[in-house]
Amino acid sequence: MRQPVFVFQSVSNHGTLNPIVARLAVQNVELLEWIDLSKSEREETSKLLFDLHRRLLRCYDCWSRLQENNRDTIEKTKAIWGKGCRTMPYLINMDDDVENFLTSAKQYLRDLVAPFNKIFRATLKEDASVFWDSKGVDNSDAAVWSARAYGDDHSLTKTLRGDAPWIAELIKRRNAMEHPGGRCGTLILENYRLAGPTFAMPSWRRDSAGTKGNSSLLLPDLDHYLIAMLELGEEIVAQGVKIRPVHEHLDVYEIPADKRDRSNPKRFKVGLDTFLSEKLAEASTRLDRSSNVASEG
Repeated sequence: MRQPVFVFQSVSNHGTLNPIVARLAVQNVELLEWIDLSKSEREETSKLLFDLHRRLLRCYDCWSRLQENNRDTIEKTKAIWGKGCRTMPYLINMDDDVENFLTSAKQYLRDLVAPFNKIFRATLKEDASVFWDSKGVDNSDAAVWSARAYGDDHSLTKTLRGDAPWIAELIKRRNAMEHPGGRCGTLILENYRLAGPTFAMPSWRRDSAGTKGNSSLLLPDLDHYLIAMLELGEEIVAQGVKIRPVHEHLDVYEIPADKRDRSNPKRFKVGLDTFLSEKLAEASTRLDRSSNVASEG
């Protein structure tokens, strides 16, 4: 089976050690080779995916800065307390990095529509809103389109419906920060604060219609959103191989996390489907038996 080789121009300080580069750029462009697309469609989609991964890297950079600043303030606080003094940790630039994260996340979801349309030849509006339903149900425009094209029980439809809740909350938080007091409410960010004898970690919540939202830890939530966006971006391309393979007996397989190359931790690979693999195994067994009979004779 042919193995395409790609050379990527360095456009940031992130290499293939970063899963976003390995999976959203390198892996996805490789997967495109196994989707039934014309040469021009493949080239256009490759560019869209390459631009897309840079958008998600902006979210990653915001998250990384927050993590680094958090570690720094904790270490400094420990050192001061160790000298018998009292102080409170403070996560610097929290508001700015959260705002930039949410802005880039919304733009990422918007930009994901274009390669989706190319791969599946859909005509969805290029807006983040296609992946969630403002009415609070799981029938987003993308999920409705997939159900009509491939059925309610298809894995692409299930993926789009399953991801709609977290996408909806992510976009609502962005809207609540950009338009406080609007339809999505107001985003409340809380830095370190006293909580009894100890400190409460940075948290956030979305207050809406006079109701106080549920508060949750900021940094783990951003980490969750980062992983979820990465997985959605790569799973859409993997579904493209399953739905429109260049050969009917190709399939996509997930590489177990402990088996991935640390220098380029791609998640998916393309191989022969179960049917053809079994047929080849049977043929190989028959050939071995024939060879053994011949040698014994």
